[in-house]
Amino acid sequence: MNFEEKYEFAKEKFKTFRNYIEISDFRQFMLLILNIEGDGAEAIMRQLGMGSKTKTLLPYDPFKKAYYTKVISSLSMKNQLKIYIKSEKINESLLNKSDSKIFTENLSEYERKNLLPNKFALITPSVVDTLYENPEKIEKKEIIPVIESLYEDLAEFIASQNLKYIFILEDDTADILFTVNMSYAPDTNSSNLIQFFDVFIDEEKKIRNHTFIRMKKDEIDMEFMNEIKEYSHSDIFKSHFTIIVKIKSFDLL
Repeated sequence: MNFEEKYEFAKEKFKTFRNYIEISDFRQFMLLILNIEGDGAEAIMRQLGMGSKTKTLLPYDPFKKAYYTKVISSLSMKNQLKIYIKSEKINESLLNKSDSKIFTENLSEYERKNLLPNKFALITPSVVDTLYENPEKIEKKEIIPVIESLYEDLAEFIASQNLKYIFILEDDTADILFTVNMSYAPDTNSSNLIQFFDVFIDEEKKIRNHTFIRMKKDEIDMEFMNEIKEYSHSDIFKSHFTIIVKIKSFDLL
């Protein structure tokens, strides 16, 4: 595909995007949750380099049987991205041990040791998001997806934005790797919201069967893997890992 074809292809695939992302793989969902910056004062402090990540909140909707998290997807507090996965609830509300079932079934021993800080707690309360359950409470605005940046090279995409994770939407024609970026703008002609995306089109479909991309600092070469194995402290320090998160749908929860 040439540039125009890639742009039109991605534009068509994002037509149904309404700020909901359903994840297909629980392991990738868990890795994302442990690395994503959520909302609230603690997340803002972390972004400013203040404080440390000691807990992560992962709500569970008992009626829709789904774990979910909400992330500010633009400079507007009203524009939140809801990421979820359908699952039965693991019967623990405070998962603060590396040998908890949710970790042992989804992370390798090395990943548990290195991704779970000391005194870290993953809190999973059963809770219904009443704002999302009552659409009449929300100011009705149509979300207009817009492709802001179309990258020709995936390594440059990752390196230029220092990506901790990237979403992948599989398709028979080509796979779309993308991020939902923080740009925000109201539609000047209406009360609609514009949500921007940065995109790479993988025509070879070479990324879809992997979970991590490893890049050495100051290098542009990529290594694809499904598990982070033992590395020396020196190798870890010189490496950047990006989680590949597979999208199941843009369906509303």
